[in-house]
Amino acid sequence: MAAAFGKRSVQTMATPRFAAVTTGPVAASAAVAAPAARPQVELPTIRFPLVTIGILVTITLVFLWEVHAATVLHRGMSPSVEALVGYGAVDRALVLSGGWWRLLTAPLLHANLEHLISNGVVFAIIGFMLEPLIGPRWFAAMYAAGALGGSLCSIALNDASIPAVGASGAIMGVLGGAFFCGASAKAGPKGRKMQSWALRMMLPALIPLAANSHVDYAGHLGGVLAGLAGGVLLQMAWPRGAERPELGNAAATIGGVVMAGGVLALLLLPHQATAIAAEAGAPATLIPEDTLPSIDDISSDQARTLLARYPHDPRAHLLRGFAFLRYDRDLADAEEQFRQALADKDLLAAGLDPDFQKTVTVLLALTVAYEHRPDEARALGGPLCGFAAERLPQIYENLREKAVCAA
Repeated sequence: MAAAFGKRSVQTMATPRFAAVTTGPVAASAAVAAPAARPQVELPTIRFPLVTIGILVTITLVFLWEVHAATVLHRGMSPSVEALVGYGAVDRALVLSGGWWRLLTAPLLHANLEHLISNGVVFAIIGFMLEPLIGPRWFAAMYAAGALGGSLCSIALNDASIPAVGASGAIMGVLGGAFFCGASAKAGPKGRKMQSWALRMMLPALIPLAANSHVDYAGHLGGVLAGLAGGVLLQMAWPRGAERPELGNAAATIGGVVMAGGVLALLLLPHQATAIAAEAGAPATLIPEDTLPSIDDISSDQARTLLARYPHDPRAHLLRGFAFLRYDRDLADAEEQFRQALADKDLLAAGLDPDFQKTVTVLLALTVAYEHRPDEARALGGPLCGFAAERLPQIYENLREKAVCAA
């Protein structure tokens, strides 16, 4: 048998040129050799990573659908958090209240274009290595196991108020499977290279690099554990000398159900999902006045909790944005929250302070200035310098330092 990465060859016995002749009582007749058996023809094994390409196309199309369906978009083609929850992000309260299908939809969703591209590049690298080795059916199962493991671990370990989306858990499952399979003799000389690539991409995704990072490390951990477990099962189903592991149909069923179930849920349930999210996440529309803190007193944890409870109150977005700006130094998320507050202001105008819009715009101008977009910052904050000087003196000083307001 040729090596696993080569082509199969078929050996046949040569047909004798002359018939054998016997002596003795039957010498009068010649014994003619029977015709040689026709060699079996086997279909060639597909080596092109069809499942890898299919998944990349699917998550790209889903992201384009996200952007098209979202009513609020931010820089980087980023749908709002509320839109992602409505589409099917993993959220502990919503999953436990009947939204189990979010375990399938969240791995198909992405927060922004950068998120999609970074996941897609890693997945393409490891998919083009692993899928030709273990076959498309087991590869699909490995991806599905990572997706489910990542979603479950994200629910179990993350803060209950933080929704999660992204294919990274599923991709970590594939990386875990690739690392395990690379150690097998069946991987041949390419196994060590595949292990090295898998390890390089796994380790940074498992080690928190910043306390306030928005990377779902819990989901990554769950995906890796599921992938390693899948690698063990795969090796048990791979007979010695066989080119591919057995139980391929069962593996394909698992992968197909998870992927198809997620896509169908996205197509059939988005409007229902939005209603469920609004009902579960916002028991009251507005933050009660007696519990509404000022921006000077807000803490990061308090702002996160208020936004989780009152996602449709623009003031919750203002407070969360200010916490991002003041404590986390997270400019991108601060800008997103301020823009969301401005987008929602007209929905609940009756319950808002008359100066709410000016306050949010001033803070947005400062955020944009910190992001090195001076022209946009002056356009936003310039007309409101007088208001900032009177009502927000500390912010006004910051605006002067960034040349948004004249000295």
